[in-house]
Amino acid sequence: MPRDDGIAMSWFVKVEGRVYGPYTPTQMRAFAGEGRIAAHSLVSEEREGEFLSASDVEGFKAWFAESDGGTRVEKRVTPGARPANFVIITEIHSDNSVAFRKSLEAYGDLESITSGVWLLRGPTTAAVLRNELSHVLDREDKLLIIDASHDRAAWFNLGSDADQNIRNLWGRAN
Repeated sequence: MPRDDGIAMSWFVKVEGRVYGPYTPTQMRAFAGEGRIAAHSLVSEEREGEFLSASDVEGFKAWFAESDGGTRVEKRVTPGARPANFVIITEIHSDNSVAFRKSLEAYGDLESITSGVWLLRGPTTAAVLRNELSHVLDREDKLLIIDASHDRAAWFNLGSDADQNIRNLWGRAN
């Protein structure tokens, strides 16, 4: 149901055929600022309604403009997590690399090493990073996170063979 300002009272997001929501305009604005909703994201005011690219919805255009305006990235802290050193390796084929980097910056001090490789120091875990960052990636994008401080790893979308190989190698006793 639209309000006087033209922004729907609730929003739904479709990702790979699954519908998520409802989300309030405040939540959607935050998602746009975090890069969790991108210009190509499919959104609708109704669960069963027509889904449009967020870039085609007037309210979202303003939110994307805000997030591109150099606003400070709010740092996230994972409760109970101590600062750790992470190596993040990505293969991003979609147009989500800017949103991915922005989301990554929210977790600590970030240093780009080379294309698709970063060092991060922040109070979080590899699993939290994987879970949060995977929302920004598409199905052809790949992610490997290594927690160098705690001998942990987490990954997304590497395929079943790589998944099993990582589990086997990481779990070997010395």
